[in-house]
Amino acid sequence: MRNKFISSLTGAVFSLAASELALAADIGVKAPLPAPAPVYNWTGFYVGGNAGVSLGTFKTDFNASGTLVSGLSIPGLNPFASNFAGSGGDDTVYPGGFIGGGQIGYNWQLSPLWVVGVEGDFQGADEKEHSNPSVGFRAPVIFIPSGGVGTGTLTTVNGTTAFDYSAKIEWFGTARVRAGYLFGDGAVFTYVTGGLAYGKVDVAGTSTLTQSLFGGEVVGPSITQAFNHSNVNTGWVVGSGTEGKLANFPGWTYRIEGLYMDLGHLDTNGSGGSAVGLIPGLAFFTTTAGPVHTHTHFTDTILRAGVSYQFSGWPFH
Repeated sequence: MRNKFISSLTGAVFSLAASELALAADIGVKAPLPAPAPVYNWTGFYVGGNAGVSLGTFKTDFNASGTLVSGLSIPGLNPFASNFAGSGGDDTVYPGGFIGGGQIGYNWQLSPLWVVGVEGDFQGADEKEHSNPSVGFRAPVIFIPSGGVGTGTLTTVNGTTAFDYSAKIEWFGTARVRAGYLFGDGAVFTYVTGGLAYGKVDVAGTSTLTQSLFGGEVVGPSITQAFNHSNVNTGWVVGSGTEGKLANFPGWTYRIEGLYMDLGHLDTNGSGGSAVGLIPGLAFFTTTAGPVHTHTHFTDTILRAGVSYQFSGWPFH
């Protein structure tokens, strides 16, 4: 009886051990449960840098006003004068250059799909263009004999005002609102943006007036005047972009962005001037050039890329 009990107990122990081994083996081959997908939270402050190119359109309107040719004739001829109403024209240049700077901002994630934020940036610019436009004028001049006897001498004054000037954007910045949509797992943010733009603009150059009479046989004196004005202008900016996480670098994002900026107008004024010429054997004459005015409109198209670091720390699990 005792041997039978021992045999039964031994069989039960072996059966239990085999069951435990089978259970352990079964547990060992099961795959581990997958880690939960990260949730990217865009709320928080960020700061970063960017670089790119800018392609401007600077349109300048010119007005060379108040040109006067006058003279005191030699004995036997009366004084004469011819007043030109002025001449004008326009010129457009397309400067391009590199830009670089930094941005700082704050985002609010309103839902799993939508983000809004505010951002400011400041950019150094290398955007300058030089041009040499010119405008011409014509006017009749008649020299009448003393006492009004005779037919007089009729000629035409032909003149040109030649400009040599440069227009540039030295630096600019923006203060904008951003709003957009999160794609995929929330790691890519595509947005539209718009707001205030400001920047330092500059126009500087000279205008030179030349004229001739009697079909070019008599060349009058030239008059050169300088104009120069710089200002910090304000305007507006709109654009769009895409920002997303950088793989394996938590907290860092990349961005690609395009903007259109309008910095308004800048006006300059020359001082005017006069010079004396000689019509051989006939008269001395004076040419007076009125002030030259320029009116330049600055717009810019910007394409840039950058990186930012978000201080809120993401992803959150």
